[in-house]
Formats: sequence, C-alpha cells, structure tokens
Amino acid sequence: MKVLYATYRYDPTNPDEGSSIDFEFYKICRQSGYDVKLIGPVTTTTTFIERVEQKIWRVYKKISRQSGLKFPISTAWRASRMLRKAIRQERPDIILSFFPPFFVFYNGSPSPYIWIFDTTFLGQEEFFPLYGALPLKISVWQEQRALRNAAKVITKSEWSKQVLIERYHVPAHKIEVMAVLAALPKEIIPSAFTGKKLSSPLNLLLVGRVYERKGIDIAIETARQLNEQGTPTQLIICGMDTPAGEHPSFIRFVGNYSKKDPQQLSAYAGWYEWAHLLIHPARFEAAGIVPSEAAAFGTPTLTNDVGGLATTVKDGESGIVLPRNSPPEAYVQAIRELIANPEKYNALCKSARLRYERELNSEAAGKRLAEILNAAVK
Repeated sequence: MKVLYATYRYDPTNPDEGSSIDFEFYKICRQSGYDVKLIGPVTTTTTFIERVEQKIWRVYKKISRQSGLKFPISTAWRASRMLRKAIRQERPDIILSFFPPFFVFYNGSPSPYIWIFDTTFLGQEEFFPLYGALPLKISVWQEQRALRNAAKVITKSEWSKQVLIERYHVPAHKIEVMAVLAALPKEIIPSAFTGKKLSSPLNLLLVGRVYERKGIDIAIETARQLNEQGTPTQLIICGMDTPAGEHPSFIRFVGNYSKKDPQQLSAYAGWYEWAHLLIHPARFEAAGIVPSEAAAFGTPTLTNDVGGLATTVKDGESGIVLPRNSPPEAYVQAIRELIANPEKYNALCKSARLRYERELNSEAAGKRLAEILNAAVK
C-alpha cells in the first residue's frame, strides 16, 4: 500500500518536534511495511498573500488579545494544491495527515484520506478557550470541510468522538478511537516488568511545558500538603527550566530532554522508572502522551477527567482519574489511600504496564492502523 503522509509544520522524522505524535504515526507506517511518501512541511515557505494574511491576524491578535487564526486560509489553499500535485505524481492508495489544511480544498478524489487528530477547535474551547469569535468560526468551517470528505477520521479519545458526533454531526461509523501511544523507542523500555513498591520519600513526576494548562501549580500544592501532613514527598517537574523566584526544597525543575540524543533519552526515561506516580492535574489535555509513556514503565498516572484524559488513562487500570478540575486536596486524598493500601498500588502498576503491552505500543497500534487503512481504501 502506498501512503502519502502530509505534514504541515513538523518534521515527522524528528521525535523532538511537536509532541512526538506525528513522529510516532509516521514510524508506525514505515514499520508496517507501507510505501510512505512525505509531502511538506507547508510552513517552510510563504507566498505574498500568506504574509499579508498572517500580518492581518497578528494585528487582530494584538487588538483583541485573543489568538488569531491557527491555519491561514491562503496557506490551506496552498497545502491543498500541494496535495493534489503529490497525488498526480505518486498515485497513493491513501493519504494521512494530522493537519486539516490539506483537506480544506480537497474533495477526497481520486485518493481517499484519513485525518488524525486529538481534538477539534470546539472541543478545546469547551475546556480552554483561546480563540476569538471570528478565528473560531473560520477554524470550525475548515474542520467541517476536512471532515465532510474524509474516508475515516482517527481521534484520540471517546470524549473527542462524542464532540464530533454531537457538534460536527460526523457519522459514528466514520470515527475510530486510538489512544495515544508511548512515543518512546522500544529499546529504552524495560522488556519485562517485575513491579514497583511505594517507599519514602514518595516520588512524584510531572512532565509538561505549559505551567497553567498542565496544572503545575496544583502538583506543587499537592506535594506541599503531603509534606505538611507527614508524608515526605519529592516532586520532579520535567519539561521546564526553573522559573524565577524561590521554590520549596522538595521541588526540582529538570528542564527539557531531547529524544534524539541517546543520553538525554535515557535520562528522560529514568524519571519514569524513578517515579512512584505520574501526577497530571491538567486543566485541559486533548489526550496526553506522557501517561502512556509512564504506563510503559508500570508507573500509574493520577489525573482528572478533562478533555481526553479518561481515555488515555483508564481509571483503575493505568491510573486514577479524579473528577474534572479536582483541587489539590483530592490528589492528596487519592495518594494517601494508595499509601494505605500498597496492594492496590502494586496492582495498578502491573495493570498499567499490561495496558501498554496490549494497546499503547507501536506494534499493537500498527495492527489497528492497518485495519483502518484497509477499510478506508476498500
């Protein structure tokens, strides 16, 4: 099968660009034996009209103090033209992309396409509003055009699927749900898992780059309360350099790690092995890749039911999913209950690892993707 893989902004051969999800799907296609051809990125060059449009939206953003248009219409037009040219040259059986601009002005003929994504604009706005009325309206219009002619759409959570059905009126049979994979090479993940044990101090890990959206303040307050209540706790925050100002001694910011660098990748994976729990109190997360990475090391995730996190983390299997917008006190209570019940914690570690082995690795995802591609082509 010949697959045309269209990339808008990121290099899908580089695991450090974006959130690594584009890289992971491209790798799965290659590992599955498909003849994969790349087109893009689109944003490496711009036309005069695109530069004018981008300037207009920068002015809009400055005046309105809201985000401008994420995908300029003129760039979507060029992406669609680029796609049609590649189709004439390559004659692919199927087209895959994480980005809707390629499909805004393409009707799905002669080659069918699958759009892969974690959330829609309407889904994101429900939890974490970013866009003004005008850019949101244009963005939803672009999504509707991309959805209209898709052979299939792959989204990352049951929550996102319901948004597609209820707000975009996409037929359920066109939607496939695939949980986010652990975007880590197989060789860095332990081949066997023998279990974990809680010990003192309690090791909490948070992986995130955006302070407010990832709920880093909630994690810090959770660790503070645990220490005050007599549970010695350490919190490692991976993905951010140390912010200015004073910070409690139990918190350590360790910065970002490159997955392309073997030493940095090994150090990054080491934090998952070190942690007793991944704490992920995000205020919005379309799906979240780090809980799947944690599951590969048998590290359960403690999170809340926001966005697609209840699919990425199965409550009672790969972690604990608290109610949406839970305060630090709820995280403290959940952790103390695990400490009081070590058998429950051990079982959670083992079931998290089993979930990774069953569906959160590239081999399992490759089989599922093959089924979806074959159905779309037929």
